[in-house]
Amino acid sequence: MRPYVLIALGLAAGLSGPAAAQTLPDRRTVRPPVAPAQGPSSSTSAMQQSLVELYTQLEALQTEIRQLRGQVEVQTHELERLKSRQQDALVDFDRRLRELERRAQSPSSTEPGGSVTTPPVGGTIGNAKAASARTTAPTSQEQQAYDAAFGLLKQGLYDQAGKAFGDFIAQHPRSALADNAQYWVAEAAYVRRDFRAALDGFNRVMTVYPDSPKVPDALLKLGYTHHELGAYDKAREVLNQVIARYPNTSVAKSAEQRLSKLPRDAR
Repeated sequence: MRPYVLIALGLAAGLSGPAAAQTLPDRRTVRPPVAPAQGPSSSTSAMQQSLVELYTQLEALQTEIRQLRGQVEVQTHELERLKSRQQDALVDFDRRLRELERRAQSPSSTEPGGSVTTPPVGGTIGNAKAASARTTAPTSQEQQAYDAAFGLLKQGLYDQAGKAFGDFIAQHPRSALADNAQYWVAEAAYVRRDFRAALDGFNRVMTVYPDSPKVPDALLKLGYTHHELGAYDKAREVLNQVIARYPNTSVAKSAEQRLSKLPRDAR
């Protein structure tokens, strides 16, 4: 009877196996649910867009900074150029003042009454005779007014000096010192960088006082003034006139030096 029992048990086990397989989970096949593949979320897309905008703004700022740096370099160069010209003007002005002071101590170059005159720079006989013919002793009132204006000039009070010399010319238009006063009116304007006023002043020296010994200096400074105003062709023309009219003189040498500073390709 034992064989039948074994057969029965085997059949029971066979019948119960599929049911057990259906009720017990298969650990090897169970997996967590996987979300289907999708594109970037809306928050990620917004962040990327913000980064693109920031990068664009950064590039624009960098471009603007480069442009500003270029402008600063140009302005710095221009400032240095202006400083150099201003220094040249002051050095030239100081040299002329020292020369006048030196001549004031020499009796041969001093006008009657103590006024200082500049001898004809060009050394031309015509200018010397004309200057000698028109020179008369200034009155004490004229001399005092002229010396007071010149004192302001030596102190560097160019605005006040220019006005004082202008007043002198208005009050003493026929004075032997009027041509010198007109020159210093123009010179004071030049040092103040009022180049339009300087241009008019130096021209007046040559037109109103054509026989004045200050004409060569006025012509030279007229060329300087055109240079400062950016009229390079006109400056070159005037400076060449100085060299042609007054060769082998200090004004001719100064004209040559200024010509070397003119832009060669400028118009």
